[in-house]
Amino acid sequence: MNWLRNSPIRVSLRGRGTTSSPPKECDPAACFDSFKHHWQQAQNIINKIQGGTEGATQDDILSVVNNLDQMQTLLVLELKRGGREERACLDFLLSQSILDQLLTSSSLTGLYSNILRLEQLKVYEMLLTHAPQQQLLLTQEPFLRPLLRLLTSCINECFPADIEKRLILLLNQLCVCLTHNPEYLDLFFTESTGPGRFVIFSLLVPYVHREGGVGHQARDAMLLCLGLSKKNEALASYIADKSNVCPVLATGLSGLYSRLPRKLLIESEEWHCFTPDDVIELPELTHFLASLEFCNAVVQVAHPLVQAQMLEFVHHGFLVPVVGPALLQDSEAFSIASSDPTVQRNMVDELVTSTAYLELFFRSISEPGLLKVFLRFIVVDHYDGERVIDKLISRLSGKTQLCMVTISLFNTLIGLHCEDVMLELVFKYLTCCTHVMLSQRKRIKDMDVYCRSAERLLALSVAVPRRRKTNSSSSSAGSLSSQSSQSLRHVSLHGDFGAYLVTARASIAATWLACGAWTHAYDGESPPPRTALVLPTDSNRNLAQKATEESLASVSSGYHSLQPDSEVREDSPLVTNRSSAPSFHSTPDIGPFLDLLLRQLENMMTNSVYLNLQLTGLISRLAAFSQPLLLSLLLNHSLVFQPSVRSLFQVLGSLKQRLDAYLSRHDNVEELLLEARLFLVCREESLANAKRHPHEPAASTYAPSTNGGSRRGTSIADSSFKGEAKRLSISSALSVLKRATQGAFSPVREQPAIEYSANGFRLAKRAENSELKNVVLCAVLFDEWLKELAALALEHGSE
Repeated sequence: MNWLRNSPIRVSLRGRGTTSSPPKECDPAACFDSFKHHWQQAQNIINKIQGGTEGATQDDILSVVNNLDQMQTLLVLELKRGGREERACLDFLLSQSILDQLLTSSSLTGLYSNILRLEQLKVYEMLLTHAPQQQLLLTQEPFLRPLLRLLTSCINECFPADIEKRLILLLNQLCVCLTHNPEYLDLFFTESTGPGRFVIFSLLVPYVHREGGVGHQARDAMLLCLGLSKKNEALASYIADKSNVCPVLATGLSGLYSRLPRKLLIESEEWHCFTPDDVIELPELTHFLASLEFCNAVVQVAHPLVQAQMLEFVHHGFLVPVVGPALLQDSEAFSIASSDPTVQRNMVDELVTSTAYLELFFRSISEPGLLKVFLRFIVVDHYDGERVIDKLISRLSGKTQLCMVTISLFNTLIGLHCEDVMLELVFKYLTCCTHVMLSQRKRIKDMDVYCRSAERLLALSVAVPRRRKTNSSSSSAGSLSSQSSQSLRHVSLHGDFGAYLVTARASIAATWLACGAWTHAYDGESPPPRTALVLPTDSNRNLAQKATEESLASVSSGYHSLQPDSEVREDSPLVTNRSSAPSFHSTPDIGPFLDLLLRQLENMMTNSVYLNLQLTGLISRLAAFSQPLLLSLLLNHSLVFQPSVRSLFQVLGSLKQRLDAYLSRHDNVEELLLEARLFLVCREESLANAKRHPHEPAASTYAPSTNGGSRRGTSIADSSFKGEAKRLSISSALSVLKRATQGAFSPVREQPAIEYSANGFRLAKRAENSELKNVVLCAVLFDEWLKELAALALEHGSE
């Protein structure tokens, strides 16, 4: 019936526009007489249609529509005037069963039935909009009966866009009315709509994943229905047992995920996560996130029965069959692709993209129930006999883009402050205290009240060798040093140590508050060192069924940081205390996660500056935790560990020695270090200016690729999606400013260095090798990171 959209009758109806505005003053009696007159004219045509054999003509339908339009105008005038004694038109409409007659006649108009259906939807919409007491209309049989029949006739029908718009608007109005008057919900469970069918919800489901205003209004109306399910068990049972909304939402996520680009052509070595600007430039990703946020809202407002089913379908219908294979390519496929470097590179690019998607999903979810399902997928689920989290940890080694996005994912996971995630990554290996010498275990809880650790960290700063320079370079360096030393401190966001202290204090306080509901203190005594903490692999994997009898907020899922008010049960499905079990870490071990991070840190001189920014940022986030087992490993300089275990201090000391040795073999290192600092400060200032002028165009954007992917450039946008302030650390600050522009000390390609002139900073040509530039940037970053760690140590000691 698409031809009907451009038919002469529809064009003439568009020309009429909407219902004309009624006059402000009019005689009620005259209005009533006019109303009856217009209905009489429309009824004569309707009777002709019902009694004739030739069917309705275009002129007949147009005449009926015109009369109905005038009747609506008079009804609006009457309802706006108010007063129960002056509702003659409305009473006549109901007493004469006009709505029933319109519905009956529309079924006999053949090709013109949709036009009369549209007019009926307008009448109901107008009555619900202007009626002073909507609930009174719902109790009127001449209003409710034809309304239910009309809505029932729309089920499983495909309509033009204008009818869809009016239908969804009417359903939205009904949901709003029922929200204010939930006692009338039972009126929509009638035999005319089928056994146990709630017609409003059935009509909304097909529009859940629709784009545009229609989809938005349909989702809003559905959320209102889901909220009503908490107050009405019949509605909750219908949605959970008889409707298909939960599988539709889960399979919709799967379908939308399949439309996302499988790989991004990443042109910037520094890219590691999606920013808001990136999402805007990918319409498919924007649409997926809108659907994911709707699922998040569904879990938040729905009845526990619906929540449980929704979570089950998201896990078994989206995460396991779709995200799992995309995130974890089969090892056999890798072995097959190993003979073809191009194929292998494409597979790695797809892993980078899918890992970045997953990290974005975690940042986009706010409802604890849905977050638990995603975390269980990471921590518990297996692929090819190996858990997801174990495969992700193994990707922390290397220097590839996959390593960077994996570090970004773990940074986000740790930022959730979930006890079970931290238990799996860190504490289940440290709890047994095998990494510490037996005589030192009682010192794990010692406080560094004299700030010796901070002093030791600051003492690890790189020693700058002073060499004799040539006259030209000496004068240039002297001018550079004298004119810019004060400018460096003035411009930098972290120009003095006090800025690091403020940031460290806020980070530690936020982490301590988020971990306040944890089960154990992880201080070497709670839990006892001989207790083995394990995560079962196959038991209790159906989290959704646990929520059938109680709200998700009180489900004993083990995610205690997501349930600050819930108590921990002994049979928690994720965290299990087995006091009789022997320690399964008989050899000194800090776990693969911490071990790979420290090994990666040892390679700081050969890592790219972008990888170092992500790595130091993740370790700094770990150092903000106040649990003594982790704090002593990272920030206690005097604790003696087993010979096979390297602490953070040992790694930092080794790095200092190698940096000092390398820089001592080169001339003009002091000038190079100052140039590197000025370069980073310039970029930081450029970022600050960009934030003060957000309407200026970004550095670059996505561009379509020739093979169906998306090309990723640089972006200066903030990566926070929830309005949280970014942590003002050297890692995060420099990571963002690095994305602002490309400059002199890029470790990838030769570019001019920065000099200071009377007019400000300018670029000057310098033919330094890329290895030296990378080490110089590493030395600058190393010094600044030591200040950040020292600030964290000082703030921990003052608690």
